[in-house]
Amino acid sequence: MSNSDWLIKARRSALAGLWAGLPSLALASAEGGAMFNTLPTTVWVVVIAVLALVMAGLTYRRKLLSEVDRLRTSHAELTTILDSVDACIYVKSSDFRYLYVNRKGSEIVGLPAESVLGKTDSDIFDSVTAAELRFNDRRVLEKGEKVVVEEGYVKNQDETLFTFLSIKLPLRRADGSIHALCGISTDVTEYRDIQESKHRLTFYDSLTGLPNRRLLLDRLEMVVKGSRRSERYAALLFIDLDDFKVINETQGLQRGDRFLRQVAQKLDEVVRESDTLARLGADEFVLLIHDLGLDVEQAAHAAERVAEKLLGQITSAQADDDQMLTLPITASIGITLFANDQANVDSAMRQADIALQQAKLAGGNTLRFFNADMQADVMERVHLEADLHQALARDELLLHYQIQVDAHAKVTGVEALIRWQHPQRGLVPPGLFIPLAEKNRLILPIGHWVLETACRQLAAWAQESDREKLTISVNVSSVQFHQPDFIARVQRALKETGANPARLVLEVTESLLMEEPERVRNIMLRLSKLGIRFALDDFGTGYSSLNYLKRLPLDELKIDKSFVDGVLDDPVDAAIVTTTITLANSLGLAVTAEGVETEAQHRWLLEHGCKAFQGYLFGRPLALEELALTEKVYSFPS
Repeated sequence: MSNSDWLIKARRSALAGLWAGLPSLALASAEGGAMFNTLPTTVWVVVIAVLALVMAGLTYRRKLLSEVDRLRTSHAELTTILDSVDACIYVKSSDFRYLYVNRKGSEIVGLPAESVLGKTDSDIFDSVTAAELRFNDRRVLEKGEKVVVEEGYVKNQDETLFTFLSIKLPLRRADGSIHALCGISTDVTEYRDIQESKHRLTFYDSLTGLPNRRLLLDRLEMVVKGSRRSERYAALLFIDLDDFKVINETQGLQRGDRFLRQVAQKLDEVVRESDTLARLGADEFVLLIHDLGLDVEQAAHAAERVAEKLLGQITSAQADDDQMLTLPITASIGITLFANDQANVDSAMRQADIALQQAKLAGGNTLRFFNADMQADVMERVHLEADLHQALARDELLLHYQIQVDAHAKVTGVEALIRWQHPQRGLVPPGLFIPLAEKNRLILPIGHWVLETACRQLAAWAQESDREKLTISVNVSSVQFHQPDFIARVQRALKETGANPARLVLEVTESLLMEEPERVRNIMLRLSKLGIRFALDDFGTGYSSLNYLKRLPLDELKIDKSFVDGVLDDPVDAAIVTTTITLANSLGLAVTAEGVETEAQHRWLLEHGCKAFQGYLFGRPLALEELALTEKVYSFPS
């Protein structure tokens, strides 16, 4: 027995003896107390000390029991809170075993919490999912990173597929070492399904499953950029069925739709996987062929061979349909070739269409290349471009402003929209001259002029008490944004005009964000530090990604007019708008609905949580002197 053990045992024996003697002391007291007078002082000291220790022990025990009850209550409350959260919350040890999982996490994996604790992901999920989870967990436990990532598809016992947005953090000891990770995984499966459905509806033809016009234009733009760099020729073929309306008129729309599906299938059989076959609508198809070589004649021969195959496939599609009446269904094809400086999305589309019309005029069932005889429209465009070069110098450009309102229809700001007042042509639509400006880089001086003019107007409004809080939104093109001196030009415009940067909103597109995302993020962060805000324009029309929404310093999402148009009668559009509003709210972003034109749309959006609006219902784009910036621009009819 050690000294310490002996001492403890001796103390316990002494205390027990004293305790046993207390009744005798009490009896003696009752009989006169003579005994107490004869007790030595040291005994009294020991007795009092023992009593004090006993009382202290009892007090400590009561406090300990009270603290245990308090901790037990707090633990129960915390468990209730964590189990009420509609997200998986979990803690994993340094060897990747679950130490805690809340109720939602148990429901997702289909196991009670006690069956999850102590297990690893390999014990619960399939090998692919487990490997993905382990990879992300290692970044947290071994490198101390905070990980924000989409994880899925996670497969549980009933084969349900899930996608999660996960946030994982390291848990550290007092000395800084990592002993566990804490994760929060939110189920975004429904949102992703809506995104995929929206992507399908946005970029693919519902009848044939082929890419639609929007996806074709995206891919055409990529091919155009590639041909500029490589100088290798590409071809654009417009394909139109001759007298297809005869089928619809004689055999009905269903038979016509079935035939279009057969044509799409037949055309797709002779198209390379790297090329794009799209349906523009009705009986119009387009084929985009890239990488036809450096020689224009060889490229033309290759495109001609493909076109002849397509004509043959259309004929065979009719022969394969035994329910189709014997009708002379043929096709006309217009072809344009482009490379290097000739490459332009608008001109390629226009030239192919012109060539198609020439094939139609030739009687159909043939093909035509775009050539010098079709230059009338192109020359018109050249003249317009030449005039555009002088537009700034001649002071022909001006800004119109469209008001933006809050939930109470009070004006909060405006969007600056450029207009060109041509001396002979009148007001030229932006859709006609903006693509020209982007092609020849005139968008740079034009964009700078728009920015400076908007900043000058902000500075002027700052002197008016009823307008000093208004914002101005300015659209920024991709060409302008990626200029090395873009930040410097914005700073110079603010400094020279004295505009408040907090009143300036720069509107960017999803396609811009996808180009060099790290560089884009750095530019946005630097401008955000100045107080400038960013709005994501036409949200949902490009490829929406949760990744860039959480990484970029965005302040606002603008719902595209194409979705607002359908909220009353298209369930998909309504779901997209509702999801966008919910997503924006959860990320702390403002959301503005564009293109609001009717009272019914406005009321629906209000009821579904949208609090900012822009559209003809509140005001068309107007010149500054015509702009009415009253307190309230719209009221519901009584």
